[in-house]
Order: sequence, then structure tokens, then C-alpha cells
Amino acid sequence: MLAGIIGKRLVLWRTTPGRYPLWGVYFFRWWLARQFTAMIHLGLMQGTPLASIAMRLLGAKVGKGVFVSGFEAGAIDLVEIGDDVTLGGKLSLANAEVVGNELVIGTITIGKDAYIGTSCAIGHDTVIGEGAELADLTALAAGSRVGAFEHWDGSPGRRISAVDPAAWPQPAPKPSVPVRVLQSVFFGAMLALMPALALLPIFPAFVILDRFDGPLQQLVGIDYRWVLPVIAWPTAMVLMLGTVLFVTAIRWLVQPRSIEGTHAIASGYGLRKWTVGLASEVMLQSLSSLFSTIYMRLWYRMMGAKIGKDTEIATNFAGRYDMIEIGDRCFVADEVVLGDEDVRRGWMTARPVRTGDQVFIGNDAVVPPGAFLPSGSLLGIKSKPPSDVAMQPGETRFGSPPILLPSRQRFDDADIAKTFRPPLWRRILRAVFELFSASMPTMMFITFGTITAELFLFPALERAQSWAEFAPVFIACAIGTSIALATAVLLVKWLLMGVYRPGNRGLWSWWALRTEAMTTLYWGTAGAILLNALRGTPMLPWVMRLFGVKIGQGVYLDSTDITEFDCVSIGDYAAINATANLQTHLFEDRVMKVGRIEIGKGCALGGLTTVLYDTDVGDHARLGLLTIVMKGEAIPARTEWAGAPAAPA
Repeated sequence: MLAGIIGKRLVLWRTTPGRYPLWGVYFFRWWLARQFTAMIHLGLMQGTPLASIAMRLLGAKVGKGVFVSGFEAGAIDLVEIGDDVTLGGKLSLANAEVVGNELVIGTITIGKDAYIGTSCAIGHDTVIGEGAELADLTALAAGSRVGAFEHWDGSPGRRISAVDPAAWPQPAPKPSVPVRVLQSVFFGAMLALMPALALLPIFPAFVILDRFDGPLQQLVGIDYRWVLPVIAWPTAMVLMLGTVLFVTAIRWLVQPRSIEGTHAIASGYGLRKWTVGLASEVMLQSLSSLFSTIYMRLWYRMMGAKIGKDTEIATNFAGRYDMIEIGDRCFVADEVVLGDEDVRRGWMTARPVRTGDQVFIGNDAVVPPGAFLPSGSLLGIKSKPPSDVAMQPGETRFGSPPILLPSRQRFDDADIAKTFRPPLWRRILRAVFELFSASMPTMMFITFGTITAELFLFPALERAQSWAEFAPVFIACAIGTSIALATAVLLVKWLLMGVYRPGNRGLWSWWALRTEAMTTLYWGTAGAILLNALRGTPMLPWVMRLFGVKIGQGVYLDSTDITEFDCVSIGDYAAINATANLQTHLFEDRVMKVGRIEIGKGCALGGLTTVLYDTDVGDHARLGLLTIVMKGEAIPARTEWAGAPAAPA
């Protein structure tokens, strides 16, 4: 953490608001400062006072009693937060964005006692007054002004009502100074210890690697490194199984039961809840490849969640396992927030989230605590249930605020053997295939890491007379291994999938299994070890072209969230800002629908914006924060759109 803070301060002590040329010197300093900031892993500190301390050290002005969940900030040192503010999870503080050929940077000011909900987006030069509240999935465009004690909702955000401070709970009792010190020490110790504990399952896994490399070498008569994947694959499976059992043990030992109701964040219950959430977050760095596989629901059941038969899960429950009940044949897509506790004035309120059968919850949807989604209902991407009425069976809600869609494209005539009722042979095929595909990222790390260590690192360490002499070799090996792993993923893409083309295929089809495995490998390997570090540089478009994305010259690409690569086309000098994504598929009715996305020349996409498939965004069009371009839409050239769903700004 210290290295990230020092590096950021040396490169850019404090960001200066203004407009700067894209790819210029100041842009590079800003980009490098952001890389150093990412080294601090603020997301792991969420819910602790250490997050506020780290933000202050990075240059932000943060008051007392601020509750910080996960967020991404363009310029963290230009953020000012008053006392007793709640920042919800997955927040986009978009006070630095690229528009055209400029980097635009501004400030964000949040008054005391303000409440920011989950998955909100706040633009630069925005002021949020004292006691104001933003509901989940609210977007504030650049230059917005939210008055004191105003309640805003929607994308784009609008004033809905006034906030009544009399309805607020009394502030939670503050622990004594010695207790607060001890709690901070506990948080720091857990943040240091948990990643180390996550390595414990490596030991039994590598016993297998060590036990069988000799006999295998004698059997085949060649150096075992030529057949290392044969040993590394079962090693990876054991490692993942050990990690699952380990985090499951932590969950039941630390917090055997979640309790519905309101609890003080600083209470023993709050500390246990945070510890389980941290363990889950850290372990998911090894287990994220289980998402969207049949093994994910098995693990979540072990953790205490009630998951129905044949339900597909692709999201992190963040320690709320026994507060979640999902029916049969449901689909919970990537990055969905299920029942995130409502935090206000030192209290957190937890309520169970339940669904009926055959419910679909789209990517990045926010389901608040206490919500119930009835059977057959559909909640669209980046959407939330209505707060004033109950959803009805079979109902479809989309957007923020959620609108009722009277009809939608359905695939009721799809082959049921590939959607809801697969035969036994398909179940066996998927179980075996996903056993190997889910462990493939770990297998590749073991394989490439072992080869690099034995061929380069160990000999260099024996020859080196000092750590200074060894360091260049270590750095070169780290870079070379990252490139080699990304290259291997690239080869797998072309061998396994070839060229992605539009079409409709069932969830249990062989094609869908392969593309889900490819997505897991891309994000868990190439994205994690190389591509995320290239975000916002000219090098990322070069790499994405190799994967099949059609990208023009001068494109600013600050997102790796592309899956069906060959179906995406980005015109010259377009800007895809952080947390924006181009989503070329949807999975309603368990049919994977893939289509093309065309982004014209000079377009600018704001943070948390999603462009769905079969869309065409015209030249020099601009999409604001948290904007959703629905499938089949065409955005005219040289226009500005904002909202979920998108509308002329």
C-alpha cells in the first residue's frame, strides 16, 4: 500500500482541474498516478476506517465517520467528502474522463450526512449538498448541483422529493478510543493476513505436483516440463477445491448465522460480517473462474445460500449467503448486487432477498435488501425493482427508475434440451468440461510460473551477488510471463472459438459452453495479468485487435469488458471511458443471443454506460454516465444521449 501512495504522490502530488491533450505529458502523469492508486486495493478496505485513511493519504479530503464501499475514481485527490457520509458499492466517481481529444478533470464535493446508493455515477464538477440522498443506480451529469436534503433518483438523476432528517436513525454509539484502535489493528491484520491465508491450499496442491513429476517423467521418458499441464491441471483442481473448503470453513467458524435486522457497523457482528466478506473477496481471486459454472451453485449452497435446482449464478454474494434464497431455474448474471446492506449513520440493515422460480436478473442489476422477485419475472441490466409497488409474476422491469416493459422478445420455442431441460448426457458433458475450463486459468499460472522459475529465476538467483543484480531478471521474467500467458489465451480464443458471429444458441449448447469458458479464461488470465494494466494506453487497442475487435486509430480504450470480440467495431478517435462496456450478448430465456455493436468515429462513452448488441452509435455521438443503449437502437451522429434507457440529453 505504501508504495502505491508514495508512487502516486511522486508522479502527481495533486491533480489540477482542467482540460488536457489526450496522450500528452499531463495525461501520462495522470494515467501513471492512477496505476499507482490501483496498487493500494482500496476495494479490500471497504467498510473499514482504513479506506478513509488511505484516501486521505492519496490526497482526498475525507471527513469523520465516512463509510466507504467499493468505487472507481478518475482523480481521487479531487474528491471532498464531509462527515458521516455513506458511499455505496460499485460507485463511479467519474471526475476524469476523455471526450474527443481531451482529458477533462474536475472536482466532486459531497456534503456531510449525504447518502450515495449502490452503482451510482457522479460526473466532474458536481456538488452534492448536506444530507442529500442518491438512490441506487442514480447518475449525476457533469456540473450537477444537488441541494441540501434533496432526494434524487434515476439516470439521468432528478429531484424526487425532500429528505426528512427526522426520519434518520440516531447515530450508532461510537466505541471508545482504545476499542477503535484495536479494531483498526484487527482490520489491518486481516488485510495483511487473509491474502497469505489464501495461499494455504497451495501446499497440498503442490504436493501432488512434486509427487507425480518424477514418475511421469520416467513413464514418458522426457523432461516433465514438456508435459507439465498434465500434472498442473489436477494440481489446479486440488488447489481450487482446497480454497473452496478453506473459505467455507472460515464462513462457518467466523459467522455461523446471519441475523436479519439493524446492527452497529462497529459491533462484533459487524466485524464478523466484514471478515467473511473479506475472505470471500480474497478467495474469489482464485475462484472467479467458477462463475457461470454448475460448481458455483454447489459452493454457494455450502456457504449457506438457498439456491434452487438448475439455477445459474455469476455474481459475488459478498458474505450474505444465508440471507439469499433463489428459486429453481433462475439466472443471476455478472456483477449483480443482491441485498447489499443499507448503511446509514453507523448502522447497517440486513434483510433477506428472495426470488421465485425461473427469474432472470441482468448484468449489474441492484436488488435491495428485503426485495422479492416473483416467478417468471425479469429484471434488466443495470436495473432495480420498483420501490413503490411489488413486481408481479412474469413482469419485466428495466432501467432506473424501472419502467414496466409490456412485452419483450421471447424464445419460448427454443430447444428445451438446450435451455431448461437438458438430458443427462449434456449435464455430464458440461460437468466434465467445466471441471477443466474452470481450473484452466490456475493450471496456466502453475505451468508458466514453474517453467519461468526453473529456466530463468532460480539460475539467476544462484548467480546474483545481490538483490539489485537479481531485480532486472525478476522484472523481465514477470513481464515475459504475462505476455506469454496472454498469448496463450489469444491462441485458445482462435482455436476454441475462431471468429465470433451473431446468432442464438441455448445455454447448454456446446457453443455456449465454449464461449463461457473462453470468457472466463480471458478475464481471469489475460485481463488479470496484463490487459487491465494496459487500460487507457495505445497498447490495449493493439492487443484487442489481435483478439478480433475492429478498432480504428487513436482510440482511447479504458475498458477490457468485451467478450465476443469479432462482433465489436470501434471507429477512429472514439473514447470508451472506465467502467463502460460493450455487451454483445444477453441470456434471457436461457438463449445466448449474440449481435454486433458499431461505435462510430469520435464517439465518447461515459462511465457505467452499456451498449447492447445489434446497435449502431453514430459518429461523434456522446453517451452520458450510466446510459444504456438498448438492443436494436441506432444513435444518430453528433447527438448527446443519457439515461437508462437512453434518451436525448
